[in-house]
Amino acid sequence: MHEWTIAMSVISSVEKWSIEKNMNVKRIYLSIPSFSMLEVEILLDAFNKLKKESKICDAELEVRVRDQKFGCRNCKNIFTIDDIKPQLDPIMKDHDDYELHELSSLLTTFVKCPKCESRDFEVDASIRVEGLEV
Repeated sequence: MHEWTIAMSVISSVEKWSIEKNMNVKRIYLSIPSFSMLEVEILLDAFNKLKKESKICDAELEVRVRDQKFGCRNCKNIFTIDDIKPQLDPIMKDHDDYELHELSSLLTTFVKCPKCESRDFEVDASIRVEGLEV
């Protein structure tokens, strides 16, 4: 269900921008983190259905899944999902997909920085429009 909310937010933001700039948007480049647990096909379907009533009804959405980044506040180490995979694998096998949707927000409960073992790290969970084609 998050996919529909995200699609609506993208449409609303880009539509507002296109009206302010008086420009027609042909393509939207949306970036989502790899651990977002979003279903890209559902997101695209939601976007295509919801855009029909907007000023950007002809725009196409291109979703790019980027590597998730984490930043340790203690030692400043930057790491990725691959770096913490050994910690995640046991957790992921014991939970179903529904529960895993919440895992990204609870990650610091289960995972430690691979360098200093601190649980005090930031998760880049941002979903952002990275570009527009007009």
